[in-house]
Amino acid sequence: MKKLKNQNGRSMIEMLGVLAIIGVLSVGGIAGYSKAMTKYRVNKSIEQITLIAGNVRSFFAPQRSYEGLSTTVIKKAKLVPDEMWDGDYIKNVFGNDVILEAANKSASGDSQAFLMYWSIPASNNEEYCIDLLSQDWTDVGIKGFHQFGAEGKNATVPLNLDKAIDICGNLGYSNTIFMYFDVNSTCWDETKSDPNTCS
Repeated sequence: MKKLKNQNGRSMIEMLGVLAIIGVLSVGGIAGYSKAMTKYRVNKSIEQITLIAGNVRSFFAPQRSYEGLSTTVIKKAKLVPDEMWDGDYIKNVFGNDVILEAANKSASGDSQAFLMYWSIPASNNEEYCIDLLSQDWTDVGIKGFHQFGAEGKNATVPLNLDKAIDICGNLGYSNTIFMYFDVNSTCWDETKSDPNTCS
């Protein structure tokens, strides 16, 4: 009669323990990845907004007005990085639309200001929105934000964290944040639906 050789193996309990450890590590990894992606998107957005704003302000400085700010001019003058173009459309880190246009600095309609529409998907992006709005944007030329949604909310820069949470806490299906550059901050009134005019 042959002797059975001693066989090494793992018991079911050991295997379940290994699977449990893998599960815990996976959950931690997914949470860490999500946090890292939010940070990446915030940093990339800050970089893109700062670059675009600087380019637009420099390009239009000689004429002292943003009259004529259009997609055609933006593309020809290379005011937006190539990586952001998708055909004839400007896209942000989410692949959502970015639109730039002249805005009235006063009731006289002098177009000495401009605004940027920055669209983000609402789903799970409240943290991104808060981080983006609570940056110190004063050097970039942003004077105020307006959130387009069920309830329009306005705020002057610099934004405190409470105001950023208030604005970003009502993200709907999709959300557009309007950034006002060089607008006269004395015209800003949180009760107005059009904060870039003094009328």
